[in-house]
Amino acid sequence: MPGQKRKIAFLFPGQGRIPQGLPPTSDVGGRLFKLAAERGLPLQEWITSGSLDLLHRTEYAQPAVLIDSLAKEEALRGNGVKLGIVAGHSLGEYTALVSAGLLTPEEALLVVIERGRLMARVEGGMAAIVKLPVEEMRAICGRIGSGVAVANYNGPRQVVISGEQKALKEAVAAAEQAGGRAIPLRVSGPFHSPLMTEAQAALVPQIESLSFNPPSVPVVSSVSGKVETDPVRLKTLLLTQITACVRWVDVVNSLVASGVTCAVEVGPGEILTGLGRRITLQVQFVTFKEALDG
Repeated sequence: MPGQKRKIAFLFPGQGRIPQGLPPTSDVGGRLFKLAAERGLPLQEWITSGSLDLLHRTEYAQPAVLIDSLAKEEALRGNGVKLGIVAGHSLGEYTALVSAGLLTPEEALLVVIERGRLMARVEGGMAAIVKLPVEEMRAICGRIGSGVAVANYNGPRQVVISGEQKALKEAVAAAEQAGGRAIPLRVSGPFHSPLMTEAQAALVPQIESLSFNPPSVPVVSSVSGKVETDPVRLKTLLLTQITACVRWVDVVNSLVASGVTCAVEVGPGEILTGLGRRITLQVQFVTFKEALDG
């Protein structure tokens, strides 16, 4: 990959997959594991021991994924990969902002630790719905009421819904009756729904206190689905992110419109690689390992 004249995007995942092994040795990883431990989160120890039950918990999964992704980002840059644009899915947006130079790794980690703690306190759940278009799922959620909403627009026929357990079950039943297939997600709360309003409000002061630097590369916001370069605008979007739908199809389409030819998933798992390949054939989507191997 080094030396090839391509426009490369780094894509950072959310908490859908947790680290099941330590990321490559890096300065940023070591610093962030130490900072997390000082905040009472011995994430490096838990990852090493394979404490998966702990790491699946929202308040621990989010900082663990952030550290894994940033260590891998440092490894790719050290291997000569030159990026031209970044994007992140949900939690991954914080990693993207660090990669683009708007935030320091330490600033992002401290916000994410609090983000995970606040989001873990809200009860509810999420389910992926395949085979149905987003418009139909929005209509189903609308009929059921405010207790359930479309949280992620991940593909032409793949959405994620989020809400209170009773409303979520009703929406799943309606989706299956309409010909969809539901897959419960291993998360503890109704992320990216109006039910996260109080958690979002509690996080606002910490985000507001940050000074966003001008980005070194453009960021595609998962809230707007568009290329963003204004740090004030990016901060405003981040303030609403916990309750906003993740518009991943729009993100990928913006990458295409920006001339991206290769998108690298930088973090644990291969979820974004799979989603991207189902959205467009105009971009080569590769995993972290594939990119590091050249």
